[in-house]
Amino acid sequence: MYAIIAQTLGIPVVSARRKEDNFEIDIEAATRAILSEGCANEQTSNPPVRAVFVVHPNSPTANALTAAEIEWLSNLPSEILVVIDEAYFEFSQNTLADKLPQHPNWIILRTFSKAFRLASMRVGYAIAHPELAAALEKIRLPYNLPSFSQIAAEFALAQRQLLLATIPQTIAERAKLIAALTPMQKLQIWQSAANFIYLRVKASDSEAAEREHTQIVQQLKAKGTLIRHTGGGLRITVGSPEENQRTVDRLGEIVE
Repeated sequence: MYAIIAQTLGIPVVSARRKEDNFEIDIEAATRAILSEGCANEQTSNPPVRAVFVVHPNSPTANALTAAEIEWLSNLPSEILVVIDEAYFEFSQNTLADKLPQHPNWIILRTFSKAFRLASMRVGYAIAHPELAAALEKIRLPYNLPSFSQIAAEFALAQRQLLLATIPQTIAERAKLIAALTPMQKLQIWQSAANFIYLRVKASDSEAAEREHTQIVQQLKAKGTLIRHTGGGLRITVGSPEENQRTVDRLGEIVE
């Protein structure tokens, strides 16, 4: 959505690819993209890169930023705004908030849509240096958040111990779900730092894999289980123990 919104505002967007085996950012490609935009600025109308968006962890692949990726962000020029989306922070148990004092050009985004279960309220928040916060306040729309959403967020904060008490169970169920699906020879499963797991069908080529992904989604839906077909693979949300077991059983019946 960051790219889509930028493009609708006429802001050029440069994308850096991820590695196919582990979905880490291709740091060399990202560095080249930033340098090439800066060099090309004299010959073209494209402005140099002034903002870099990353996700920690990513969706749908569920991988968190690595030490190498964090070091790369730390070495970016101070005039580049670094936006770190930590929407799934409660499930990853990993944040870069402690690094903000050393990086005043960083801003961390969080949301009430995931662990706090307020997706329909569209409440988010930012953690940033006071100067960055002041800059955001200047462009914030006067009615950017309905009063009902504000009340819901305040209520969720007041009840956060109750709402977040289920996080350990979700993390434990995530591990069980990965362990149960990994032995299925036809599937390739990746580790997760979110409240979902990502997998792909092993196939001869990407087109064959996409066909099988579509069939799996349709067959699971017919059995009463909904998963997402996205990013060239399948994203399965971690549910209750009973829901997860049904998913494992039904997926096993289909792929085996």
